[in-house]
Amino acid sequence: MLLQFDDNNVKFKLANYQMVCRLVEGRFPNYNAVVPQNNPYKVIVDRISFLNTLKRVSIFANQSTSLVKVSITQGKMVLTTQDIDFSTSAEESIACQYDGEPIAIGFKSQFFIDIVANLETQEIVLELADPSRAGLFLPLSNEPDEDLLMLLMPMLIND
Repeated sequence: MLLQFDDNNVKFKLANYQMVCRLVEGRFPNYNAVVPQNNPYKVIVDRISFLNTLKRVSIFANQSTSLVKVSITQGKMVLTTQDIDFSTSAEESIACQYDGEPIAIGFKSQFFIDIVANLETQEIVLELADPSRAGLFLPLSNEPDEDLLMLLMPMLIND
């Protein structure tokens, strides 16, 4: 591979391919500003059980919104979906480790599934502040030299 660069571009050359990237000037946005800090609600759940439950209830979600409502109470998480247009709904509960105040939050099901599927630990941690702020998804334990955090913006739920 041949690597060339100047003040404006960087070029990667391989035998049959060439890729040119434009270098961007300026300051990179402070991404830490969108990551919620001091999240009072922390839930620990088995990743595989959670993923399987999420996939099952998502089948019945509204096709345009794909909303999954997550209601968390002491020791229990309830996932709910509904599609009023086709008169379908689903509700399943799974055990979790949680001892805070009850909270309900909504997420787009496909993004939710993608995040949970790509975390590789046995148990995952979901950190929440309130239903209008991003949810953080973390492995319960990180590999050495790994600091993984996934963020998902919530959707509005109607109660």
